Amino acid sequence: MAEELVHRLRGFDARENERDCAVRLPAEYREKFLLRPDVECPLTVDTLIWPSRFEKAEPDWGGGLWLSLAEMREMLREQGGSAVLIAVELLAPAGIVDRYPSPLIDSEEVPSGSVCLGHDVADGWFTSGLCNCGHSAEELTSMRPQWGPRINEFGLLRDERDALALRELTDARVPEHAPFWVYRLSRIE
Repeated sequence: MAEELVHRLRGFDARENERDCAVRLPAEYREKFLLRPDVECPLTVDTLIWPSRFEKAEPDWGGGLWLSLAEMREMLREQGGSAVLIAVELLAPAGIVDRYPSPLIDSEEVPSGSVCLGHDVADGWFTSGLCNCGHSAEELTSMRPQWGPRINEFGLLRDERDALALRELTDARVPEHAPFWVYRLSRIE
């Protein structure tokens, strides 16, 4: 029997609007790095690909994510401008998640009304194996037919089981960043 999967909220961030981000990924990059190169602006935990509105660590920053949604919103109001607010959850078997303590987040659940964007596969520093670890020509030829249809319009995996399978593949394919984790991103409305 498969072990129960647990979603553990890791924190929040405010990211650039998708239309602002699209100019950062030229076609040549998308062709080499993405399993679905028609996605102009992948939404990801990786801030090198989908930049945060915050340039430096703020007082309540935990591992690159805000621990308090209210404090993040206040900082965003002070700075002005628009952003996409996201919640990031770690998805893993219960036995593994229990070994890693949660940060002291002001909530244990994604805010109600949030919309799941999909699942990313990234290392502990949020380098995305889905959109920021290049592929050889051979890997692209074999992986795109299998994985491209499983990736949604945001550049994220639709199904958490697919994300877990790609995580294992990415651990073997990019050992210098292993272990990889599965993160579920949700847009906070």
